[in-house]
Formats: sequence, C-alpha cells, structure tokens
Amino acid sequence: MIENKTEAGESIVSNTLIEGKWPITKQYPNLEIPDDWDTLEEFVEWYMSIGKPICIPWDGVVIRTDDATAMPIFKHKRYMVEFYMIHPYKIIPTHCHPDMEVITVTLGGGRISGPESLFGTGERCGIASNKLMPGEYHGGKPTQGSWGFGILSFEKWLNAAPMISAAVQWKGDTAGPIHDNLIKTIYPDALVEPGKADITRVFR
Repeated sequence: MIENKTEAGESIVSNTLIEGKWPITKQYPNLEIPDDWDTLEEFVEWYMSIGKPICIPWDGVVIRTDDATAMPIFKHKRYMVEFYMIHPYKIIPTHCHPDMEVITVTLGGGRISGPESLFGTGERCGIASNKLMPGEYHGGKPTQGSWGFGILSFEKWLNAAPMISAAVQWKGDTAGPIHDNLIKTIYPDALVEPGKADITRVFR
C-alpha cells in the first residue's frame, strides 16, 4: 500500500505496487543481437520477427521537423530504427537520403492502415515499403489520413555519416523553417536555403 498527499494535504492511498525498475535485461531476457547483418532487408526481418524491441540508444535524441517528430528506438553497428510520428495534414516533401538505405514499415494511426483488425490495429499494420537506395527520391504526395500516423524507419547508414536521424540526412525540399534549422544545426556547412537543403554540398 502506498500513501501520497494531495496539494491540500489530503491522503491518497493506492493499493497498486510495482517494482519500479525494469532493466533492459528484464524487459528482453532472451534478446540476442547478431554481430551484424548482410543487408537492410535481413535487419528488418530480424527486428520485426523478434517483436520490435525498444532499446533507445543512450545518445538518441528526439528530433522535430515541421511535419514529423521522431526518435531512434534501436541502434547497432550501422543499422538503426526510428519511430516517426507524422503530423496531421502534411505533405512529405520530395527528397532523398544520401549515404543511407531506408525501408519503412507502417504502424498505423489516422486510419491510414485500413479498417480495424487484430488487437485494435489497422489491417495494414506491419506492411513494409520497398527499399529506398541512397539518392533515390520519394515523397511529394499528400499523406493519407488527416489525423497523423506512425511508421518505423529502418536505416542502413553507409560510410561515416553521423547516425542521428534520416530527417537530417537530407537532399531535396524541406518541410519548413524548423526542418531547415535542424539540418543546419547538424550540418552547419551544408547548403541550406529556405525550403531546400543538400548536405552533400557545402555552403559558400
């Protein structure tokens, strides 16, 4: 039994008692992470088949752009998974991700993943996209579902690019001034103009 006090000094008693400490080894007692994977597809298959473990990197950061909020939830070697919450009423700008491969997996929300299915999810929950290669453009179309939605972004980072977020590993149209400033913060020498950025070019 736990007793707490309200601001007015009234007693509140709770009969709920939890341990309060959940080390990662207790959350995932049987998790075995391979030393590496040969391909991004192999990484996606491994991660999804073991139940999408959430192991937020100690140096992971929350990023926010004009159209999304994201945070890494798993990272190992040159592979990373980001959880993206796409904001309502947005069009993902036309862009590509230099020096990285990307596969996205639909989680749901905003009714974009079809009618309700098992466990209250949408029937398209867990559907993967085709792999985007470095420099392959995508986006530019209105997002389905005006209420926003969630996806997992599976990433294989190439070369020595800093593994921060796909939202800053960017070439093409940006989502707005918040996005522009974010990219400029991570890549201060990159070419960033209002509504457009290219981390492969240096601003002169």
